[in-house]
Amino acid sequence: MGRSSSQADSPAPRAYITRAFTGRTLSPEGFYRICRLALWSLVGIVVSGAAVRLTDSGLGCADWPHCDDDQLIPAADLHGWIEFGNRLVTGVVSIAVILAVLGARHRAPIRHDLIRWAWGLVGGVLGQILLGAITVRTHLSPPVVMSHFLLSIVLVWNSVILTWRANPQPVPSRPPLPTILVRLTWISATLATIVIFTGTIVTAAGPHGGDETAKRLDIAIPSAARVHGITVVALVSTVVLIGILARRIPSAERIRRRADMALGWLLVQAGIGYLQYFNDVPPALVGLHIAGATLGWIAVLRLVLATRTQPNPPHTSDANPQLLVSP
Repeated sequence: MGRSSSQADSPAPRAYITRAFTGRTLSPEGFYRICRLALWSLVGIVVSGAAVRLTDSGLGCADWPHCDDDQLIPAADLHGWIEFGNRLVTGVVSIAVILAVLGARHRAPIRHDLIRWAWGLVGGVLGQILLGAITVRTHLSPPVVMSHFLLSIVLVWNSVILTWRANPQPVPSRPPLPTILVRLTWISATLATIVIFTGTIVTAAGPHGGDETAKRLDIAIPSAARVHGITVVALVSTVVLIGILARRIPSAERIRRRADMALGWLLVQAGIGYLQYFNDVPPALVGLHIAGATLGWIAVLRLVLATRTQPNPPHTSDANPQLLVSP
């Protein structure tokens, strides 16, 4: 008995499997969702890393990659499981990053800028794994712990850029913005970087080293906190100025919204910072401060990106014709 024309024209099951593995079915929207997953998993690793340090679980697993000697998982010990849990979150981040790279390579149409930024995440995660091992080997040396956190912040930056570039709904075109407004957003990003760096110095000099025996930076906490506070005031003032200028420019509505959002996060952060400082830095408030710092960093980065034209190259110039074949 012969097959009908519809049966003859429909792809065989093997064809569906082949398309799935070659990525031809991955739409720009699907890749964008993968990028968002990678971004928020990176935020999660910052929070879980803070939990390790704030619960004095930094040496709960005293070896790497095993937890203790030849034991892969920790024994019935709370600190060990907290530290091991952070390593498991690192595994989740690694999976999300691998998905981002595969998705970038198999996105239809393919864009080589997305592939490059996705590979940046891979390099960052490998660096994090290496720094994690060094952190354990050096018994939570403050400079190494600081580097571990700062690399996480760089990874978040990379992921924010990748997600922005991958957004399948480009921002509508608008008249050119005043140079002063664009420069102020870049100044805000520079100040935010300084705020984060000075914040790590305050933390490295403070009581939460990840273990009771961990060394601390030989810096007076009030002096470090004063410098950190000055940079926060400068950042908040810059964002306020951006919001004021954006309100006077009809085409800067999106920038105004981003400035308001960033200002909201920064004010909450400042409040938590002063509250923890005058209450002997309780771990719960420090954890909130670290999580808020990461979200505030994302808000400032998005403020900068609001002044730029979102890249969306024509399919004919940056696409692999093979991936444009209809399924």
